[in-house]
Amino acid sequence: MIQSLGFLTLPSGVKRFLATESLYGLSIGMFTLILNLHLIEMGITEKQIGLIISMGILVMGILAIPVSILAKKTGRKKLLVTGITSIAIGCSIFAFAEGFAFFFLAQIVVSLGLTLVETTEIQLLFHYSRSKREETQAYSFLFAVFTAFTGAGTLIGGFLPHWIELSEKGYQNTLIATSILFLLLAFVRGGLLPAEQRKKLVTEEDKDQHSKNGVDVLALPEQKGKYSVDLRQKLLLFAVFALITGGVVSCLQPYLNLFIKFRFDFSNEAVSMLLALNGLALFIGSVFSPALIERFGVKRTFLYIYMVNIILCFILFLNINPYVFSTLLLVRGGVFTILTNLVDSLSMSSFKDEERDLYAGMRAVFRSIGSAVTAFLVGTILAGKNYTLPFILAGLILLLGYVYFTYVIRPKFFETDHEFRVNAQDGITNEC
Repeated sequence: MIQSLGFLTLPSGVKRFLATESLYGLSIGMFTLILNLHLIEMGITEKQIGLIISMGILVMGILAIPVSILAKKTGRKKLLVTGITSIAIGCSIFAFAEGFAFFFLAQIVVSLGLTLVETTEIQLLFHYSRSKREETQAYSFLFAVFTAFTGAGTLIGGFLPHWIELSEKGYQNTLIATSILFLLLAFVRGGLLPAEQRKKLVTEEDKDQHSKNGVDVLALPEQKGKYSVDLRQKLLLFAVFALITGGVVSCLQPYLNLFIKFRFDFSNEAVSMLLALNGLALFIGSVFSPALIERFGVKRTFLYIYMVNIILCFILFLNINPYVFSTLLLVRGGVFTILTNLVDSLSMSSFKDEERDLYAGMRAVFRSIGSAVTAFLVGTILAGKNYTLPFILAGLILLLGYVYFTYVIRPKFFETDHEFRVNAQDGITNEC
């Protein structure tokens, strides 16, 4: 009830963004389930899949900084729509490709699209928000909608091939249908999302104000130089944190369908149903994320969430019953979503609006490095038919992340936590 009331009070731009996120989640859910299975059907090995995924992640890292700079010149909305269109094109290439080189090309096109989306969507969503409290709420709702419809897309992706796959070219028709959904999303967001004007007007007013006050103008260079040193240090600290987070995400998430299918010889329908339930767990986790911060604070929340994630990864490594594994996997999905949700939301909220494009680029670069290394490593492990070792690797990286958070990041988050609580109680906006 509280969550629904919070949604009703959000700005119209945020509501439109969240409504269209359902199409994005649906498309991503179908795409992620089908892609690996399609590649295997087309004769691509697990090691080659790992190479395709890791190189795609590296492409995202290479493009992240240029895209973040471009976002300031062309606008985030334009890049977001272009990115979704690029994903649709890459999805179509996957559908019609028949050789490793063309699959590699398709991944590059998809990675370009994902880079455009991931370096603009959160900043654009926060741009539509009026305060830091609304930013946290909006991000929570965004992830909730995304994960819920990702689960639905995963479920559809498991059953749809039985109805529309008439050829022997893997999951070609399902990929084409997914591409059409991405194109539809591009048109809808291009037409419904508001233009970025509000912040621009504020900036012009600030310029007029500074031009009328000679003291402020003279003081700006010194403040800017002093602030840039702190900003560079802050960017580096959070970028390294993003590298560790990216590494643990790519240990399991890109290969989750392969773990389930080949570890216990599940059918495609069973895999899709389990991943759909996993999407429900992600949805539940994302809904409870902001409440945990308000209830326990940053320090205790991160301690609990990290420890539960580490313990679950170690248990999932063991040779356990398939039903116990499936249940614990769902729990891990929800708890891990809380962790990544809090890391991304609080990290982005700790930067001012004019700094977020730069941070988004830095985050994407460092996260892609960590993701690419672990994705290739896990792909190599899977080539040896070992479907348990990646869970140990994920647990160890999570432990490293908690140590880094405790001794490096936590001092930064103390200030962020205080600012969040002040904004939540007093309604102080961050529109300036």
